[in-house]
Amino acid sequence: WKACLRVDHRSGDLPLGARRSKARKAPKVVLPRSEMADAKKKKKKSALRVGVSGMMAGALEISVTYPLEFAKTAAQLDGSWAVTHTKCEGTLSYLRATVRSHGVVGMYRGSAPWFAFAGPRSAVRFASFEELKARTRLNDFVCGLLAGSVESALLNTPNQAIQIKLVHYGNNLGFAESLAKIYADFGFWNGFFCGLGPAVLKGAVTNGIRFFGYHAIVARLGGRPPLVGADGERSATSSTNPPSLPVSLVAGGLSGALSAIVSQPIDTVKANVMGLDANRYPNSLACAAAIVRADGPLALWRGWGPRTARVFVEVALQFTLFEQIFAVVDRLFDQNNKRGGQT
Repeated sequence: WKACLRVDHRSGDLPLGARRSKARKAPKVVLPRSEMADAKKKKKKSALRVGVSGMMAGALEISVTYPLEFAKTAAQLDGSWAVTHTKCEGTLSYLRATVRSHGVVGMYRGSAPWFAFAGPRSAVRFASFEELKARTRLNDFVCGLLAGSVESALLNTPNQAIQIKLVHYGNNLGFAESLAKIYADFGFWNGFFCGLGPAVLKGAVTNGIRFFGYHAIVARLGGRPPLVGADGERSATSSTNPPSLPVSLVAGGLSGALSAIVSQPIDTVKANVMGLDANRYPNSLACAAAIVRADGPLALWRGWGPRTARVFVEVALQFTLFEQIFAVVDRLFDQNNKRGGQT
């Protein structure tokens, strides 16, 4: 009878045999359908809200970073630069020569297509990424690859084809006059979609690295939970709570700089096949081979300094502005929904 009264102190005052029975699970709480629907909507960012936020972030970012893009393009064209008709050494020498000849405004030569395309490009990039994350189980890198391909094929190729030709022309034609001249000189496809292959490849690689790197660094620094939790479900806090400004800036800048260094050879080839001398190269591989033969393999990284500096600032601003603007846009849309609309 003493054995029957033995107590297992680890499990409380129950007899020893009682430990073998499974503990009852707490009843599962089931939310009403309306609340479940609201929770799912919170997990997925609206494409319209993402698009609006991305457009605003892109337009603000390019106004700060374009002078470095201008210097990078001039360097990639190997100094055959109509502003001074002389070769310059280094990024600062390009910018100094431009300011001496045309003032500060000269650093924005060829910027019209960037300002025209910056908002739509950023909107398509972020909206495509968020839709892929919401509708598939692909990781950030693959979603970034696909989002970058869509952006480059639809918008970035004509944007950069126009900008590179404007820098190469070196004249003071207006945007509409420049478009007409490009069309007259090269036709539609060769004028606006030349270099489509390297442009799409570069856009896919850079955005894959940027989205994956940004979210990984943010999660590592404890800025907020990763986009996908351990259970494979999207974290609601990731959709609504932006990381702190320092974390967002550092994560965006580092991922952007890495993407610039990795993709620089693609960018150099792209700049040359989109320039005024594109007819010298039958295809992108022939262009890369010609550059290597003329100046060695390191010539493929020509202009990497200004591009890395620009992309560090560009991607840091893009992600930070997008996070902050989206938080405001999200609140504004929610307030509007409460008044009766549904977006």
